[in-house]
Amino acid sequence: MPADEREILDRVRAGEIDAVQELFEEHQARIYRICLLHTDSTDDAKDVLQETFLRAYRSVRRFRGESSFTTWLTRIAINICLNLRRDRHVSEPLEPERLEMVQQGLPESSQGDPEQALGIRELRERILALVEKLPPRERMAFVLKHFDHLKIREISVVMSISEGTVKSFLHRAVVTLRDGLSKDKVV
Repeated sequence: MPADEREILDRVRAGEIDAVQELFEEHQARIYRICLLHTDSTDDAKDVLQETFLRAYRSVRRFRGESSFTTWLTRIAINICLNLRRDRHVSEPLEPERLEMVQQGLPESSQGDPEQALGIRELRERILALVEKLPPRERMAFVLKHFDHLKIREISVVMSISEGTVKSFLHRAVVTLRDGLSKDKVV
């Protein structure tokens, strides 16, 4: 764990509100984007974000530093998202605000060529539509790897599965996305 992160966590444990605010500001955007991908609405994502930081604050004394704080916080958020999805048994398409936030993890469109920019934008939308259809655990592994740029080891910790299982989920997700994209081209 980096020294500055350890220092901030020590300040949080000591009850400094400013330190809590620093952690929130540092991790808010990334955790919110994860919540958007694993919940059914922006309202749910905001609720999960708030619940994530509340739970982290309540249990920060038990954080041992065996993983990074980011990995630990991500795990809390994903657990809350999974519980919410399990309890509701629903999955809705991305709403425009969610789509915009999620797309921040995808390649940017080209500034120079409008036709190329349109093609990239359409590809981004097709990829997101296909990602939404992946089974939940494959989607989670794919999002954590390709949108949030976590390493296999970190994904393993976040999802509480072996690294081999993470690789398997990622492989199946990529094959499914590749097949879906190739079918889109044929039509």
